[in-house]
Amino acid sequence: MEKDITDLVKKYEEQLASGKSIYFDADQFEDLADYYDQSENFERVKQVISDGLRIHPENDSLLLRQARYFVYDGEYKQALELLGKIATEYNLETNLLKMESFLQLDLPAEAYEQVKEILESESDFLDNALAEIGFVYLDTDNYEAAILYFERSLEYTPENLEVLSDLAYAYEMTDNFEKAITTNNRILDIDSYSYNAWINLGRLYSMNSDYAKAIDAFDFALTINDEDTTVWKLKAHCLTLNGQAEEAVPIFKQLLEKEPDDTTLYFLLAECYFTLDMYDEALKYLDDFQEREGSNMLEALTKKATIYLELDQYEEALSIMEEAYKEHPGSAEVNLMLGEIKYRLESYDEAEQFLLKAYELNPDNPETVDRLAIINIKKEDFEKALEYSKELLDMEPHSLPAKQRLVLLYFELDNAAEFNELLDSMSDYELESLFRLIYENEAGESLDRNSLINYLKEARECRILFKNLKY
Repeated sequence: MEKDITDLVKKYEEQLASGKSIYFDADQFEDLADYYDQSENFERVKQVISDGLRIHPENDSLLLRQARYFVYDGEYKQALELLGKIATEYNLETNLLKMESFLQLDLPAEAYEQVKEILESESDFLDNALAEIGFVYLDTDNYEAAILYFERSLEYTPENLEVLSDLAYAYEMTDNFEKAITTNNRILDIDSYSYNAWINLGRLYSMNSDYAKAIDAFDFALTINDEDTTVWKLKAHCLTLNGQAEEAVPIFKQLLEKEPDDTTLYFLLAECYFTLDMYDEALKYLDDFQEREGSNMLEALTKKATIYLELDQYEEALSIMEEAYKEHPGSAEVNLMLGEIKYRLESYDEAEQFLLKAYELNPDNPETVDRLAIINIKKEDFEKALEYSKELLDMEPHSLPAKQRLVLLYFELDNAAEFNELLDSMSDYELESLFRLIYENEAGESLDRNSLINYLKEARECRILFKNLKY
């Protein structure tokens, strides 16, 4: 039965309004703090605590409440100072607040001392203590540590849904999507109607590029609640990415009828039509998107330029990206697009300058490195092309086109040692594909691995078919 403190609240409010000195017992201040906390009047909670500590400066409960708000407000040194005044020998929340404060102040060793004290003191409720430690590590972005303590907590209570949910999130934050997916499936094994788990599973599958499974997960979520427009949008976007844009279009159009002010829907529809090669419709929705978001929206300009490239309308694409460059000269994407357009126009020197700028801004984009390699082949600077091609293969170690280009460059540069080393590392399928490329589509399936390698070595030694480099 809840305590009725109506008279206490009324008296406190009257004394505040009159400016009179306020005096209550410590437990009455705690009751007032609880009342205002439940009504989410947090400024008044802070005032009650402050008033209480003026009269009862050594009350542990009020000190703890004040420290809690200091932590919430990011005032970690003040929180630690207050927590150091608490006389109680051990309190779980006190240690957790100290732990969080130390972590936020980048003092992990001091934080771990609090962890050790908690684990030594909470032997009867170890699963809960491990979970609480994991929550603090999670809240302070220490994801690997959070995973460790969540996993240990689940050894005692394997069906704790809150811990499983936070564990899945921690795995996601460390880009371990497979384990995040496994953990969400553990949640669904316990509660097959967990709406959030189905949505999270769909998101994770989509981030893992497994769009078919993502669509299935979103469908399960929609059977629980088919009114959530966000889930419909996620499903439609995955349909587009999964090559099912025709199915996505009506979903996006229905969403647009419900939420005409959601400007992202215009862009997503444009992407659908782009994947369907329906460029006029794509351009129309991009125009609608720009009308609502502003004509200089970079993503719309880039998509429009891409469409004009597909239509071989290079001058139109160039005009759009030159305007974009005026607003976004430091954009890697804009420089990459300008490099691509100049490449299509066979202005290789200008193309290289834009691509080098894009590379400087984002050296981890394989598309930029790929284009730099090809441009240097066009310019017959094979040494540079070789370096970029090696870098591309480091980025995409399973890329057959990258391996084929490297072989042909070793061919051109007469680099027998690296040529032979790369051949030895290639799979039988890759060797057959290379054989067909060099020997102008002659069948290589009937040849064994050694024969394929010997034929390819002979081709290099005879220095034939250099035209393959000039694509």
